[in-house]
Amino acid sequence: MFLSPGKSLTDPLLIALVILIICVIAALRRARNDRALRRLLKTMLVVTITLWLLSLHVVTFGLVQSLTSGTVADGDVDVIVVPSSGSIRELEILTATSSNRVSAAVAWWNHHPNARMIMCGADTVPGGTSTRSIEIMRTRAITLGIPASIIALETRSTNTREHPIGVRELPGITRATRIGLVTSSWHMRRTRREFEKHFDRVIPRADDPPAILPLLVNDFIPSTTALRDSTRMLHEWIGLAWYALRG
Repeated sequence: MFLSPGKSLTDPLLIALVILIICVIAALRRARNDRALRRLLKTMLVVTITLWLLSLHVVTFGLVQSLTSGTVADGDVDVIVVPSSGSIRELEILTATSSNRVSAAVAWWNHHPNARMIMCGADTVPGGTSTRSIEIMRTRAITLGIPASIIALETRSTNTREHPIGVRELPGITRATRIGLVTSSWHMRRTRREFEKHFDRVIPRADDPPAILPLLVNDFIPSTTALRDSTRMLHEWIGLAWYALRG
């Protein structure tokens, strides 16, 4: 939601960063003869400036774009796979991300009604795993018009690396099965890479194709929302690097 520049200037994160920068610069001026303290303060200043940059929507947008190449494609598919992004257990409802993925998968299935659909991944809970999220995903897909008979649940995997392995083990699925893959645009690069290790044909379909919007004044003002999104994107890049190291 768009906020006026005036309201953006009242964001607690912006206020805290400005105060911190002022305090560090003032302390640097007073610590001219203390090299150790000046090194510490300079480090704090660099960290604060980095935090400032990560709190800008324009930086978040760049991070999102770096993860979303090749996220929308089309073609004949045999199976539409929808990895879960969890649910809110107390309310028995899907997270917004899981809900968006199901909606995108249903819209895609309407163009490929001969395809099956697989809800993929169990939740990690204290003491084990739960299939509640993918069960709710199935119910929502049925509500949106998908026949219950064509929906399968993959219940063994608990992370992105395990999803294609679990799907590959389901009856009727082979390496030659044409996989339609639905997930978030920023998560597609890693998910697609893992599925392509186990299937010859993987067609991506992001539930939220990134839109290129004109830059606004707010995009250059630090905000807690931008910092949250930047953190998610950096976490995804760390996941990509970790998976690459593991091979």
